Amino acid sequence: MSDAGGWKQSQQMQDGFAEADLDLTQYLKVIKRRKWSIVLFATLVTFVASLIVYSMVPVYKATATILIEPERQKSFSLESMIRFRSQAKEYYLTQLEILKSRHLAEKVIVDLNLANSADFVGVKEKPGYFLSSMTKWFALTPKSGIVNQQPDPATLMDGYILKIQGGMSVRLIPETQLIQVTYQSTSSKLAADIANGIVQAYISDLRSARAEVSRSSTAWMEHRLLVLKKNLQESDQLLQTYRERHGLIDVQGVGTLAEKELQEHTSRLLIARTKYKELSDVYGPRHPKLIAAQSEMVEAESSRARMEEKIHSIGRKAVRLRELQGNVDSYRKLYETFLNGLKEAAQSMELERVNARITDAAVTPRSPFKPNKRSIVMMVFFASLMFAVLLSFLYEALDKTFKSTGDLEERLNLPVLGLLPLVKGNRMNRKEQAFAMLDPKLTSFSEAMRTIRTGLVLSSLDNPHKVILVTSSVPGEGKTVVSCNLAIAMGQMERVLLIGADLRRPSLARVFGLHEEKLGVSSIVAGTHSFQDCIKHIDQIGIDVLASGVLPPNPLELLSSSRFSSMIAVLENHYDRIVIDSPPLQAVSDSLVLSKYAQSIVYVVEADSTHEKAVKSGVNRLLEYGAPITGIILNKFNIQEAGKYADGYSGYYDQYGYSEINS
Repeated sequence: MSDAGGWKQSQQMQDGFAEADLDLTQYLKVIKRRKWSIVLFATLVTFVASLIVYSMVPVYKATATILIEPERQKSFSLESMIRFRSQAKEYYLTQLEILKSRHLAEKVIVDLNLANSADFVGVKEKPGYFLSSMTKWFALTPKSGIVNQQPDPATLMDGYILKIQGGMSVRLIPETQLIQVTYQSTSSKLAADIANGIVQAYISDLRSARAEVSRSSTAWMEHRLLVLKKNLQESDQLLQTYRERHGLIDVQGVGTLAEKELQEHTSRLLIARTKYKELSDVYGPRHPKLIAAQSEMVEAESSRARMEEKIHSIGRKAVRLRELQGNVDSYRKLYETFLNGLKEAAQSMELERVNARITDAAVTPRSPFKPNKRSIVMMVFFASLMFAVLLSFLYEALDKTFKSTGDLEERLNLPVLGLLPLVKGNRMNRKEQAFAMLDPKLTSFSEAMRTIRTGLVLSSLDNPHKVILVTSSVPGEGKTVVSCNLAIAMGQMERVLLIGADLRRPSLARVFGLHEEKLGVSSIVAGTHSFQDCIKHIDQIGIDVLASGVLPPNPLELLSSSRFSSMIAVLENHYDRIVIDSPPLQAVSDSLVLSKYAQSIVYVVEADSTHEKAVKSGVNRLLEYGAPITGIILNKFNIQEAGKYADGYSGYYDQYGYSEINS
């Protein structure tokens, strides 16, 4: 990078910093200029807020803490532990909703007898003096003929429940089994009582619910035990009847004996068959021994068959007997199980324990929870202060008046002849202001006017401007005062004539005490009087004055006439300077007509008053008409406020003694 390029970049950076500093300076000047308005606004808002805040009823907050443990798990398997942890969150959310339930709120109202409590019902919850006064002022009076009806108890109870639920807050302390129950009230004791009442009602309700479950379980078990006892008795009776009917004392012993007899009959049958076979080999079919052996074998077979049938019968009876005995054993086992369970339930009811207990009871708070009056007042003060600053910036952005000569040059692109200080806040009358050039106490005003005179003279060295027209945008900007003092300033060096060309609302005659003669411009143009009759020399200030005279019905036609033009031409031959006091441009078009006779036009703008739009409109009308605008005069400039608008004004005027005007 070249040295030239680096220098250029450095210069751009410096310009950027300078621009930023300038913007910040402008913001600070806006705040400085309107500091008293900002402080006053913030003070008033804070005062009203203080009245409201200190009239508020204090609210107290009390908190009770309870420990709630989930139901203990009976098994310690991994699956049961995972299920237990997943259900813990749902369990505590359920307990939170129970604590906020309508049923619990109603129980607290009944237990604490809150319906008869003046603190709870609202007798003491009245607004402060300021709020009560405002309520009386703006309250609507009830219509005649309407009788206030007392609400029914159900409606009142609904309101009390909503009040309990509205003042209560419940939260689970993270990573713990503790739940905090908080209640807010305008009574400190009531806040603590209700907070404790809620947790006590919760524990009592939990104990009652568990007792009810236990009672229900016991009743069911007792009823079931009676049924089982009856079933046991009936099954045992059936067993005994079956035994007696079939003579089954010892089924197992009878079965064993029958099996032994069956074995004996089987052995006898085998022996008989063997004997019969042996004899059949020796004897013929008709031999007595073979017949006897055959008979013995048949009898053995018959005896064995009868014994087998007897054994089968004993087996069937044994099966039925075992079935009846199994029913008796099952009913007896169920009966004993329910009986033991009933005994355990009876013992557990005596040792019943809920899984919730109070760890910290609510105590009566000593200081209110809200409102934090000091903090609120401070917040209101700073907020109103910031709001006032923003309003100041907004007003400054919307304010299109001219506050310095820099504003005039920047917005109008016209030269500024100078500025005239505000003369004692305009407490002087019109005549005193018109003669301010001659007041020895107002040397600064005189110096400012001489500066303007010098500017006018230097602007036309080669071709001196004889006719100088003084005009403004709107009435009241001090145009006549500027015309008089400018004429006086120039009259100290030259022969000057001051003409009052405002033929609609003339003021020049009143300033110089010429209103009784009624002679002036209209008289010369009409030809009723001569120049000598109408022009008055003011010895005090050393200039000649030509007032407006009698007001004509058509001022614009009079000023546009050739006779008026001829009058100006004649006067130019007799005076070095002619200062014309003309009407404002926004009111009428007289100044546009007068501008064609002038070689120089001085435009008066009242500082911090005339809107930019009005000034631009007037200047544009003159420029469109080809009028020779020499420069702008910023009138009624407040020297004491000068340092707030632009750098250097305050020090400049202090250095040259201008600020003594307002002393």
